[in-house]
Amino acid sequence: MSVIRKTFNTKMSASEMKDYINQNLLTRKDVSALLNTTLWVGNTLNVNSKFGDGTIVLSDNKLEITFNLSFFGKLARKRIEANFDDIFKQLPP
Repeated sequence: MSVIRKTFNTKMSASEMKDYINQNLLTRKDVSALLNTTLWVGNTLNVNSKFGDGTIVLSDNKLEITFNLSFFGKLARKRIEANFDDIFKQLPP
């Protein structure tokens, strides 16, 4: 199975990042169109899409992504990784 793992460091607390993700990312049409389901369990966002499934784990000053790619996700791996970089590099370093 192909997996994407990424870590982003930031100056934001976990609750600030959670608010940012809810208000600025999950509400975007281009992001929500790709996601089948999202579910927060504490500071962990569980996501499922046709490209795969995984988690975004928030802790103070750090965000960790683990995303298991489906067959379609494997085909789009570079683009998915670039999107994660574009989206989460917007957080204050």
